[in-house]
Parts: sequence; structure tokens; C-alpha cells
Amino acid sequence: MSDKDIVSDLVRMFGHGRKALSSGTLATHAELTSELQKYVHTLGPTPKRCLEALSDLGLTDAEIGRYFRIPDNVVTQLRELWKIKGTV
Repeated sequence: MSDKDIVSDLVRMFGHGRKALSSGTLATHAELTSELQKYVHTLGPTPKRCLEALSDLGLTDAEIGRYFRIPDNVVTQLRELWKIKGTV
């Protein structure tokens, strides 16, 4: 599959200029403390969705923290802030 085919598939799926993710799924810097802002970028472009997915898979905060090399208390704080159920 070429890059052109991939782009065509994405355009068919999401349309021209539409957002793939709603703005509610992205973290705003206003809701994050300066401590959390230091680490949130390590979870990728959609940190809330990333944390939701890993929590749904049953990973603990310690396991997620170890994987991303961030303190577990940061994972716990993000999970609590975004109201994501999980295991401490």
C-alpha cells in the first residue's frame, strides 16, 4: 500500500478538514499543573486516550510509569484529573 493509498483512505474516513479527534480528548495546558506539563508529552499526541487505553488493558500506574519512564504519581494524578478508572 502506497502513501497515496493511505492518505486516500484517511480522507474517505474523516473527510476533508474534519478533526479525527474531538477537542475534548486532548489535554489543555490550563488544566495541568506545571509538574504534569513536564511529563504529559511523553504519552504522545493524545495523552488522555493513551492513558485510557493502557488503563483499560489493566496496567497499573506503576507499570505505565515504568514504560514511559515517568513517576507513577504523575500517572495517578493524570488519571484522577481526567477521571480515568485504573489501578494504582
